[in-house]
Amino acid sequence: MKRDRRRGAGVVAVVLLCAAFSASSVESTAARFTDVEHAAGSFTATRLVAPSITSCTVTSLLGTFTGFTITWTSPYLKAQQRLSINTVVVDNGSVSQSGTGPYTYATTISSGLLSTLLGSLLGSSNTVRVEAVLPGTSWVSPAATRTLSVGGLLGLGGNNTCT
Repeated sequence: MKRDRRRGAGVVAVVLLCAAFSASSVESTAARFTDVEHAAGSFTATRLVAPSITSCTVTSLLGTFTGFTITWTSPYLKAQQRLSINTVVVDNGSVSQSGTGPYTYATTISSGLLSTLLGSLLGSSNTVRVEAVLPGTSWVSPAATRTLSVGGLLGLGGNNTCT
């Protein structure tokens, strides 16, 4: 009887093991990423507004260029203004600011300062640019430009103009 019990227990153990292996079949999975959720968003890029030159006047003495004054408006503070002549940036220390926004800026550049910045001015044509910049970045607005023409001594090389 002990033998029969052992045999019966062995048969039951084998049946249980077979049942366990057949019931625990691994479910197959697909390794595709077919999630139907999507992310969407929108944004708008900002753009710096170009300054607007309101006047550019030349001063002369007996036809000889002595300097020029340029005035412009911009919605940005003085630290964000960049004035350059032939790609040489002029220090903002000479620029005055007025208004509460949009602001008005003005500076007078003498022939001596221009000669220091650019070298000889005799018979030259110079590009004057005013741009707004965003400090700490490379963002620059479109430029407002004028052409400063210097005729030379006594105006013999042409008229002194800023157009």
